[in-house]
Amino acid sequence: MKKCPVLILETVLLSLFLLTPYHRANAGQKPEAAASGRLAVSENGRYFVRDGKPFFWLGDSAWSLLSLYTPQEAKEYLDHRSRQGFTVIHVMIPFNGGPGMDTSGSNREGELPFHDWNPLQPNEAYFRNLDALVDAAQKNGQILYILPLGGSGGAFVDKLHVFTKQNARTYGEWLGRRYKEKANIVWMNGFDQPPWSYRDVAEEFAAGLRAGDGGAHLMSYAPIGAFSSSYFQNEPWLNFNHIQVWSEYWRAYSFVVASYCRLPVKPVVMAEGAYEAGTEYPSGPITPLIVRKQAYWSYLGGGFHTYGHNDVWRRNPSWKESLDAPGAQQLGILARLLTSHAWWKLVPDQSVFVRGASSDETQNVAARSTDGDLVIAYLAGTAPVWIDLHAITAAAVRITLVNPVTGEETAAGVFPHDSVNQFAVPAGSEDAVLVLQAQ
Repeated sequence: MKKCPVLILETVLLSLFLLTPYHRANAGQKPEAAASGRLAVSENGRYFVRDGKPFFWLGDSAWSLLSLYTPQEAKEYLDHRSRQGFTVIHVMIPFNGGPGMDTSGSNREGELPFHDWNPLQPNEAYFRNLDALVDAAQKNGQILYILPLGGSGGAFVDKLHVFTKQNARTYGEWLGRRYKEKANIVWMNGFDQPPWSYRDVAEEFAAGLRAGDGGAHLMSYAPIGAFSSSYFQNEPWLNFNHIQVWSEYWRAYSFVVASYCRLPVKPVVMAEGAYEAGTEYPSGPITPLIVRKQAYWSYLGGGFHTYGHNDVWRRNPSWKESLDAPGAQQLGILARLLTSHAWWKLVPDQSVFVRGASSDETQNVAARSTDGDLVIAYLAGTAPVWIDLHAITAAAVRITLVNPVTGEETAAGVFPHDSVNQFAVPAGSEDAVLVLQAQ
């Protein structure tokens, strides 16, 4: 058995646009816009592929897109996110609101997803809107990550008793058949509950989906905050892991790494952290800095990440303005930075830090390329760090400092690869990215 390359595994298991010329040239491009095929898992189980190419998952949570947005608003939203580089959109089929919300579950036309709230009687008018949403996303090369069983604390299974062991399989099979030929769908099993809650319903639903679409689409499971779908690690229907940390955003890295190190190997998505400007978090306010931390922790921990903004997923009156919130723009910078390198070859490696790795809210993280020519390190706090350059196999290492807020790049120098050097976040900045490359 191969050992997990993450050197902090034991600790994890115990704790369970000032753009550069490159960025200017590529700003506004949609890296996956030409992609049209189904999402699949790479041969090594670590990442996603589409049309035979590595697929960079940068998600956004728009849970109410099908229910609270008009079709025109939904298209405007999808187009805007596509221009920003978001490749995956999270959406619910039945939506009954969230903390502080009171909704009827119908869409803007007053249509409910099911007649008499019976999943065995789907409302064709409601699902025609989902058909159109799927097609609109496909034109942008976007994947829809769809939660058919609703969230918000498992209301539809726990409180409203809409989905049961008796109807879940038939409903899942109907969905699977209806969308079998749609390439840009990934299914999200689950109820925003602890994964062992209503396991029988989840398993019936998964069996129905697989019977309906023949396994054409990937599937994961959406648990409640502070849990991972890895509870189902050995289930064949679980194609990748889905993590929610909710308010405890500083646990993102340890959760991602723990799932990264599980067997059998499966991709990991930190799918629901703390939403930018979220109003319900005890750990708030959720600032752009926290948004950046969660994302860099996810990607450099060997996983992927989904962003969210409070005004967008709720469809607050300011949702349009919030599409350009600082966090969303800064994650676009992150995506351009990582996709300018062979990101799929990165593996998490904390041995890069000789001193100063820190922990929790100021956790510094690093990932190295298996080719030995690249290390990307994220400095989440302002304390200095000491970095060992041995992970780069070339004799000399060129280091670039990247401002994660603006994308501005500054040459930090060229150093021998057998040296240890001190670095720190520049004065006046909250965090920084170091890119170490073979000279």
